[in-house]
Amino acid sequence: MSRVHFKNLRAAIRKEGFTGASLKDMVKEYVGVEADNDHYDSPCYDDLDIFINGLFFFKAMPQQTKDLEPDMVYYQKTPARTVFDLVEQAHFTKEDVFVDIGSGLGQVAFLVHLLSGIPARGIEFEPAFCDYARVCATELHLSHVTFINCDARQADYSEGTVFFMFTPFRGAILQDVLEFLRREALRRRIKIITYGPCTAEVAGQSWLEWLTPRDNDLYKPAFFQSL
Repeated sequence: MSRVHFKNLRAAIRKEGFTGASLKDMVKEYVGVEADNDHYDSPCYDDLDIFINGLFFFKAMPQQTKDLEPDMVYYQKTPARTVFDLVEQAHFTKEDVFVDIGSGLGQVAFLVHLLSGIPARGIEFEPAFCDYARVCATELHLSHVTFINCDARQADYSEGTVFFMFTPFRGAILQDVLEFLRREALRRRIKIITYGPCTAEVAGQSWLEWLTPRDNDLYKPAFFQSL
């Protein structure tokens, strides 16, 4: 697709919203939304990712400016089809607030909001990534998608009801963040959706129960709910 096509599609999102079924119809018109997702041993990207990159991201990816701590994981985008699958399975309600922990350039938060209509928040350690995501949200007039530049161990989780992690960190940092989420779960029931290697560690939390069948495939979204 040409830059003109993407410019016109972004204008349509600004003007009409293109949420839910209308966004799916738009995507299907250009690339389709069906794929064989039986099993992957790593993230799998395809034409849908190329399309979403052209739709959401208007400039080159910014350079990382901060050094990561040993337990932090370098940024990698969640495959777009995974986000579409996630939204289909999540059964969001109008009261939900989605929080992407380790939101990178914002793609998951953008798609979840556009597909479901619920508010979406991103928590991102790298300021250049967070600034880039904010520019994209402003460009698309997505006022219900916001990004916070902070360490996940210092974030305010009080608004969230559904939390997503594509393994932004491991080890002690992951355990610290899970403890913060456990405390939130004492106040209200929450859901956690994981993708990638962090699923195994999250599955070991005694205060969470699986909402989907247990699966050894780390590269399928796993859904958990607080007890």
